[in-house]
Amino acid sequence: VCSRMSALTELMHVDTIAFNRNGTLTEGDIFISALVPEGMTQSSLLALAASAERDALHPYAQALYRTAIERGLHLTRHSAAREEESFGVEALIVRTPVRVGKKEWLQEENIEISAALLTRADQLATSGQSPLFVSSSKYARGIIAVRDDLRMEAKRALNALRQRGLSLVLLTGETKRLANATGKELHIADVRSDLTEMDKAREIRLLQSRGAIVAMVGDSIADQAALRTADIGIGCPSTLVKPPAETAEEETETDPLRAELLKGPDGTAAAAEVVEPLIPPEDAAYFEAQTRRNQGKIENYVPDIALDSLGLPRLVTLLDAGEAARVRARQNTWLTALFIALCTPTAAGVLPLLDGPLPYPWVAGALAAVVGVQAVNALRK
Repeated sequence: VCSRMSALTELMHVDTIAFNRNGTLTEGDIFISALVPEGMTQSSLLALAASAERDALHPYAQALYRTAIERGLHLTRHSAAREEESFGVEALIVRTPVRVGKKEWLQEENIEISAALLTRADQLATSGQSPLFVSSSKYARGIIAVRDDLRMEAKRALNALRQRGLSLVLLTGETKRLANATGKELHIADVRSDLTEMDKAREIRLLQSRGAIVAMVGDSIADQAALRTADIGIGCPSTLVKPPAETAEEETETDPLRAELLKGPDGTAAAAEVVEPLIPPEDAAYFEAQTRRNQGKIENYVPDIALDSLGLPRLVTLLDAGEAARVRARQNTWLTALFIALCTPTAAGVLPLLDGPLPYPWVAGALAAVVGVQAVNALRK
């Protein structure tokens, strides 16, 4: 669906197409592929992460929450939480700061991560999985790997675009290892990773500064900044979903996560720390602002071109249709020029002045039929 009449015409002048990874090149069907706990059980690790992520909009967060609910795990309500764009979520659970997200983010927050977890995370990323580190207090408690497989048709569609002479660029918030693995599988040489939404927009401006005419294909919600910056914004159905309604679980003294949160990195009990809340629980203004931001993000933007659930094959079809329309427009232009050059003087009676015959009425009718042929050619599919 084109939101403006000139979008298809402008698409035909594009020479570079940038792609988001998740939901654009992938199925968007995210699932947990590995649980790697350290000092706690797999169920406790998943419950801890899901408790922190329960209100987050990111599709990874919802995959964790959904899986925990399906497994019947007890979730603890957090007293405060916030999303760090492109890095993860931090929440306050049982007066303990819990973080779920990228390794680099946890390291910046001085979270201790064992060498074994770092090695395992590299292995998971190289195999096409996204490792999410889970920490409580100042220790990493494990890794939850999620997977979003590449679409079967993505490789064929990208090959078709490449054959048209288009330059392909991958812009993703995923780690460098996972992004490079994706680029290698899809034969995309220009891969740019660890990008926030605004970073993607900056990369597009950089391409434009070098003379490229750029189309961005991405999530119609999560990639708004990049879609707006590109010469043509092409939106795919969003993988962002609204957070589920709160369940009735409450924090209690018998909460099974309480004992796990008080353990040290070796799994033994540690003294409870007094931690200042990340966000005051009584500060309702924060949550209201977050809700308004998310609602505005979802409702306000309409891409130049919106693809349906079939995704990239539709883009190839659209380019084919645009090219066919351009060829027919050229045909019509030449036919019109030929009609004017030959038929108009004849119908005007120029031939007798050149010792030619006077045209019969049926000749005028035949000339009029030429116009009809042009109209049929223009409407041909």
